[in-house]
Amino acid sequence: MRIALVHGVDVGADAFSGDRDPEGAIDVALHEALRARGVRFERPLWSDATVDWAAYDLAVVRTVWDYTQDRDAFVDWAARAGALTRLENPADVLRWNTHKSYLLELEERGAPVVPTAWLGQGDRVDLAELCALRGWDEVVVKPAVAAGSDGLVRVGGGPAAHRRAQDALDALLAVDDVLVQPFRHRIAEGELSLVAIEGRVTHAVRKRPAEGEFRVQGRFGGRYAPEEPSPEAVGLAEWILAALGAPLLFARVDLVTADDGTLELGEVEATEPDLYLEHSEQGTMALVDAILRRAAGSEHAGVDTGHRTEST
Repeated sequence: MRIALVHGVDVGADAFSGDRDPEGAIDVALHEALRARGVRFERPLWSDATVDWAAYDLAVVRTVWDYTQDRDAFVDWAARAGALTRLENPADVLRWNTHKSYLLELEERGAPVVPTAWLGQGDRVDLAELCALRGWDEVVVKPAVAAGSDGLVRVGGGPAAHRRAQDALDALLAVDDVLVQPFRHRIAEGELSLVAIEGRVTHAVRKRPAEGEFRVQGRFGGRYAPEEPSPEAVGLAEWILAALGAPLLFARVDLVTADDGTLELGEVEATEPDLYLEHSEQGTMALVDAILRRAAGSEHAGVDTGHRTEST
């Protein structure tokens, strides 16, 4: 059995996670668990044209953080690799999940997505007018292809703040599609990340921002701790994943709390999420078991996942 844990060129691993093994990966617990089971794995680069993907029984996409620098090349690679080996998550899921327009599709299916104004590349939009029309006093602006809060701008009230933000919005729209969302003040309570293996939540982590900060990533001082999620949160996360129409090997559902206390969907991370396996032996073992099942059942060419999601 030959397994690949696919990674990318290091774009600053410390920006995304604290714990890693000597190879520079975030999946310390996964690596140790695979080795304990006698499973050998390799860590090829997705962008390495010399890799023979057909030689693997399974290729699991993991730390490909550099895909945001050239999404088109990444999704093209996924399509090619997915025709040669079993790719998890599958190529069509990766194409769908690497552009945040997937949130619009989930919203149409009934998911409680944070309210969003969707702006297309090249649009000219007056941010102050948009906020006034939506009744939003404070917003966040972020590119549709990004990870780890890259490119995210928080816009407070007042003309001066809006002028600065307008410049940032114009710059983003020149190169990408953009989302504008109301800022959720209860983010200080933290973002709840629920990790699911094959559609079932195995564990959750609460990510809290540092004092005076709103971004929860470790590079901004965010703190992570395991948390027992409520049945409501688990049910919502699993319902959202079931709405995708195919059981993903892994996914992470990030929920935030709206001002009225209800749960809202911030992101579904099905491409290269930190799964916080160091916080859950159960989650780690579930992932290892799922990897071994899928590797044993691979058919190498043109694996049909049944997933038919379309996206920009």
